[in-house]
Amino acid sequence: MIVEDNFFAEPEQYPSTVTVADICERFAAAGLPCRAARHEEEVWIVFEGRKSSLVFTVNASGKPLTATLPEETDYDADFACVIFDVFDGIGWTFAPDQG
Repeated sequence: MIVEDNFFAEPEQYPSTVTVADICERFAAAGLPCRAARHEEEVWIVFEGRKSSLVFTVNASGKPLTATLPEETDYDADFACVIFDVFDGIGWTFAPDQG
């Protein structure tokens, strides 16, 4: 699997029932320990030992609406596969960022 530039993920059904904390737990269970940090209207998941992070937009109740993986990251094929597997597991779709 090759990840090019940014990718953009969003729930297949709204509203999302998963929380950012749930997503962090899934990444940790998949071997990618991480932590969440809130930045204004975004929540960032920062992966331990990596420059990579996911940036989530969230609604007023804190449920994630969208996620992006900025292109200035240090991901590799194994890392990308775990990211996509976790999003598949929570029922989110992903596509190249149009922004």
